[in-house]
Amino acid sequence: MTVWLRRLVAMALVALPVTLHAQIVEFGTEATLDIATWNIEWFGHSSNGPSNDDIQVQNVIDIVSGSGVDIWAVQEIANTNRFNEVLTALPDYWEGFLATDSGQQRIGYLYDSRVLGLRQSTHILQSFDYEFAGRPPLKAEFNVTLPDTAFVATFINVHMKAFSDRTSWERRTEAARRVKNHIDFTGLATQPVFFLGDFNDELAASTYNSQRSPYAVFIEDPDDYAMLTSPLEQSGGFSFQSGSFLDHIIASNEAEDMWVQGSTRVLTGLVTVNSFYARTSDHLPVMASFGPSTVTDVEQPEWDVLPDLVSAPWPNPSSGSVTFDYRGQDPTAEWVVVDVLGRTLSRGPAQRGLNTLEIDGTGLVFIRLHARDGVSSRPVVVTASR
Repeated sequence: MTVWLRRLVAMALVALPVTLHAQIVEFGTEATLDIATWNIEWFGHSSNGPSNDDIQVQNVIDIVSGSGVDIWAVQEIANTNRFNEVLTALPDYWEGFLATDSGQQRIGYLYDSRVLGLRQSTHILQSFDYEFAGRPPLKAEFNVTLPDTAFVATFINVHMKAFSDRTSWERRTEAARRVKNHIDFTGLATQPVFFLGDFNDELAASTYNSQRSPYAVFIEDPDDYAMLTSPLEQSGGFSFQSGSFLDHIIASNEAEDMWVQGSTRVLTGLVTVNSFYARTSDHLPVMASFGPSTVTDVEQPEWDVLPDLVSAPWPNPSSGSVTFDYRGQDPTAEWVVVDVLGRTLSRGPAQRGLNTLEIDGTGLVFIRLHARDGVSSRPVVVTASR
């Protein structure tokens, strides 16, 4: 997906009307450790972020309680009282804490204490305050208890320096190097470690003039680290409203050994939650699941399942006429066009081979194909009615 297309998708989402009911899909399972990173735009600070704090707080409560994620590394928490309101509204087994050294935009954690028991937490690399934009990483060590295994895991949560200028890129580059050194040259070198947060940059190439990614020190060490979000970025996905992939999860090789393949995802379905971008955050959460070797798959919601039996629709963007290739054998297969609120716009039988659909209206829609083989869902931006 080109940068232009990403921005077009983002603009189409912002212009959509408000939905009145949260529609949350449960992603996590009892058998896995389900982790997520989420920048909750200026949470609790209506003059900088979403204008209605009450709605933002309720949307966050709905998402955290309904998604099945066990631990959230959160960024940009501007109001500790509002953060505490979320904790109070969640079931009693939810716990959380915020950084003590993050300026006005705090980082922190929300976690399910039935799965994770906090061992210790601390800021690290505080002497490199400039490189981390006044937000030094928040490290937390947990005992993790799953039905079939138990282990100790360390999380390093960051909110890196923003902006696409040279100085900001240099600061992110140095900050990433310091995090890697902290892992490589301490006892963490042989432990499951999750380095995650708002990286404010991409992995394939930097948002600054397509320079080398600030996180190349991790990328160029594949024996020790796995860039779990890299395939999503490379396939055209985005986590930030403008169309960039800024929120990432990097796992040490010890953590990667427990990674459930196919579980890394951007929670794109959350755009159905009460006009998400306008009322909750300009970032979408990014998550991944981990468990014992016996866990090989997790049930995926229909917008994330992409069987090889269905091609990507073309052209995209489209002026209203879209074609896709169905290579399955199910004579009962059906295509459905839905908007980002989940409303069905049109539907019809899918034939083997090429299928051409006419879509009325403009904006972002999803073409879903339902068949015995599974479900495929692909986004299409419609630029003008035919």
